[in-house]
Amino acid sequence: MNLEQLEYIVEIAKTRSFSAAASQLHMTQSAISQSVRKLEQELELTVFERSRQGAVPTEEGKAFIEQAIEILRRVELLRINGDPDKRLKGHIQVATFPSVMPYLIETTAYMKQEHPQLHISIEEKGSMDIVEDIRQGRIQLGFIAIYNKQLQKLNGLHFSEMYSGKLVVGAHHESPLAQYNRITPKQLMQHQLALYNDQFVHDFVDRFTDVYGELSVLFWTNNSEAITSVLNNGLAASIGHDFSLYQHPSWKAGCMKIIEIADMAQPEMRIGFLRSETRALGAGVERFEARFRQAIEMGHL
Repeated sequence: MNLEQLEYIVEIAKTRSFSAAASQLHMTQSAISQSVRKLEQELELTVFERSRQGAVPTEEGKAFIEQAIEILRRVELLRINGDPDKRLKGHIQVATFPSVMPYLIETTAYMKQEHPQLHISIEEKGSMDIVEDIRQGRIQLGFIAIYNKQLQKLNGLHFSEMYSGKLVVGAHHESPLAQYNRITPKQLMQHQLALYNDQFVHDFVDRFTDVYGELSVLFWTNNSEAITSVLNNGLAASIGHDFSLYQHPSWKAGCMKIIEIADMAQPEMRIGFLRSETRALGAGVERFEARFRQAIEMGHL
């Protein structure tokens, strides 16, 4: 086993593809495939399930990938500590919509350890608020969700897509809602909801009300912990991005059921990074984005 093999493993996990990883690393696909296969044979484990859909980490592979990321991070830290000139300085302001904050905190901790002289500010807020903050120069980098139709209005801003998404229902795994994999509007109206004060959720509720009538809303809030408390105690369900809810600790712990919304068309939604096209980010922000992106990708395995 060597560091190059660990780099191959991490890149394949990020891209879910041997060919894409090979292209990113400027290598041939056969060379990466052979190297990874040798590593798997040496360790007597299967890191990836290979299929026409791509390379999907196995359960034992996920654990190995996490260790590989940590090893590569520590190696990079040793290199930086050995050369003080590589340490970054300056200010970084980053914002994200709810549910991704744990990855943002993880990234901040890594960056401060590697570059102690960086000053980092992180915030959690709605996507459209993040768009406005970037326009006004209050933050440098955002992780947002946005409708396809809104992408055309991002004049002067650059959006880098990572995922597509839709709104779904999250409910306690023992709630009456948990019996459903898909729920109709009529069924949804029979259950109480706690909703995050987000433009996408407001738009959904407005469209829903126009067609089907009012939903039963316990409260609206901009506090994601309030939503978590309600879900964990089975007091109400919630509506949110599928990407966000699949990152939620309650879902990962098996305490939350995610339910698709049937019989209601939803506008296409994209999730990714936003920055200014005209404002230079600097090396610190560029490095931060790369770290943040990696943390999200690894958490999304």
